[in-house]
Amino acid sequence: MIRDGMIIKGKVLRKSDGDIYVNINYKSEGVIPKEETSKYAYYDFISDGDDIDVHVKRLETQDGFVLLSKIIADKKIVFGRVKNAFKDGGFIEGAVTKAVKGGFIIDFGANVTAFLPMSHSKAYGEDIVGKKLPLKIIQLDEEKRNVVVSYKEYMTEKEKTESEAVAKVYPMNEKVTVTVAQVLPDGIEVEKEGLKVFIPFAELSWKTASSPEEEGFKEGAALDAMVVTNEKGRVSLSVKRLKENPFKSFMDNYKPGDRLDTRVKEIFPEGMTVSVSDGLEGFVPAGEFSYFRRIKDASAVYKKGDALKACVLKIDEAKNRVILSVKRLEKNPWNSMEERYPVGARVFGTIRGLIEGEGAEIELEENIDAFLHISNISWGQFAAISEALTPGEKKEFKIMEVDKAKYRIMLGLKQLHASPWALFTSKFKEGAYVDAKIIEVDDNSVTMLLSDGVTSKIPVRNKAKLRNQKGDVIKVKINKIDKDTKKVMLLAKDLEATEEQKQIDDYMKSHDHTSFKLNDIINFGNVDKGEDNAK
Repeated sequence: MIRDGMIIKGKVLRKSDGDIYVNINYKSEGVIPKEETSKYAYYDFISDGDDIDVHVKRLETQDGFVLLSKIIADKKIVFGRVKNAFKDGGFIEGAVTKAVKGGFIIDFGANVTAFLPMSHSKAYGEDIVGKKLPLKIIQLDEEKRNVVVSYKEYMTEKEKTESEAVAKVYPMNEKVTVTVAQVLPDGIEVEKEGLKVFIPFAELSWKTASSPEEEGFKEGAALDAMVVTNEKGRVSLSVKRLKENPFKSFMDNYKPGDRLDTRVKEIFPEGMTVSVSDGLEGFVPAGEFSYFRRIKDASAVYKKGDALKACVLKIDEAKNRVILSVKRLEKNPWNSMEERYPVGARVFGTIRGLIEGEGAEIELEENIDAFLHISNISWGQFAAISEALTPGEKKEFKIMEVDKAKYRIMLGLKQLHASPWALFTSKFKEGAYVDAKIIEVDDNSVTMLLSDGVTSKIPVRNKAKLRNQKGDVIKVKINKIDKDTKKVMLLAKDLEATEEQKQIDDYMKSHDHTSFKLNDIINFGNVDKGEDNAK
């Protein structure tokens, strides 16, 4: 029995001028009026013969039709789904229609909307407008039809469900049998019950191979692995941890200082790896090749596959790594190096190479190198080291330092001669007058050369009033000698001309008086006297 307010199913009979006529199995046809269909814009999407849900608004009308509403039926049905989802704690899909302050507006259909707070959206920095999301109803006010939803809670429950499913397939700390799905350059991808996991190269074997193929991994092969972690559905597997770590066996049998027979595997700029035992590698740093030579390219001395004797320098348990040394198989010559090269001694050496901005490498004797720092090359100034030193040249040097810890001898070249400053201060005292050469003139000062390697600046007020120029030698007075800062303060009389003197100097420079000689003066005097005698 059909009554007002019921939601019933009907079949579309026809559409006419915006009205939709519906068979509702009643004595009269039902009609959805144009006023509704035009407002909610579903007229074009409904076809003759469609089955639709309708709401009975009034059974009897003046025209003899039953007044129906599709939008009211849709709203009640959609809101019923929302209520059921809230009651059951399930999820319902909604479309994100727009972003508003503090969150997003969700449309479940039939203009039934909800609010998705930003804190429940998991969408910071992500554009989710226009997307459909599975949502959980967290608040519902039926009277006001206010609905609040959460996407975060859906994701949390989804991750939990997935994690539980993953944990069943990959139980923590247990051995599982997997199938190799793909062999990659940096590891392998394995699969079990449709769940794929990547095992990195480092977890495949205790041995160090160049690739997974070299270790014999093939697609389709069964493989045992240990589950290292399965937290939050993220699985980590290891093949090598099912086998004994050869490093532990090595630690039980060797200690620092023990000698080993090794074989060169790979050579790098920073050192080389060597095979120590089955499945175990050692590393020889470049600085552990020789006490004397700085071997910049190990490939010039060693070749891959070479047998090599080395001793254990350090056992790094945290990294499963053995650090080895070749040079420490021999007696350390640096313990007696100071006796061979005492500090202060003079030695001869050959310049082997220049490092601009740093210094020069010096060979004192075969396999014994030393270093000359740029600051110890010369008391004077130079733009480049190549101006002061020539590779291949043999020179005398002074031993400045022997560092046994760093296996380094530091040399000095300028220290073979007394410093210009020491010579100057031993010869000149404050108050003395000296001849100084102008070597530089700028806007605020004049630089004077007092002796080799010793200069001083005299401030000037006006560069245009200087009576001398670059290259002139003038008499200056030593006003003060500061031995702590190695500076000399000078006084120069009449370095700058007064305005009157400048005018005189300018006049004298502009007139040539060189042709007016002493004989002319004498002859001029004689002429005057002759004239007097004639009178």
